[in-house]
Amino acid sequence: MAKYMRRKTHPLEGQDHLNPNDELSIGLDIMRRREASNLPRTDLAQKIGISERTLFRWEMEGTTMKNRERTIEALASMVYTPGGKPTSLTMTRKELRRATSMDLASELQDRARIMDSYTQLVEELKHRLRRDGLDHYIPPGL
Repeated sequence: MAKYMRRKTHPLEGQDHLNPNDELSIGLDIMRRREASNLPRTDLAQKIGISERTLFRWEMEGTTMKNRERTIEALASMVYTPGGKPTSLTMTRKELRRATSMDLASELQDRARIMDSYTQLVEELKHRLRRDGLDHYIPPGL
């Protein structure tokens, strides 16, 4: 008889919104964001500069808002597209309906930060191309 490994469930699995005063809630938020990004725990842990085990503990046993911010910054700087599937910065109607106002405000801030980061990277790349005399590589309208 084959044994099946089950995904370990989070103690607050059914919770709908982030409680910034509850370390377990913060851990659940980190786990949901990582899973929504289709990002393996090993890749995110490496980007943050911690062990996979530490990230697992943050997700399952809870952590601080400071560590949540570190995680969000790391996620914002990574584009992970398994199988070439493009990532999206838009929210579906279903996500909007499920979101509480606090979750939505936090999510919008995070996505705005991601867009600002991308915009800054594009501007830096354009500046380097111009500096190196490679303006012809900049697409019209960019």
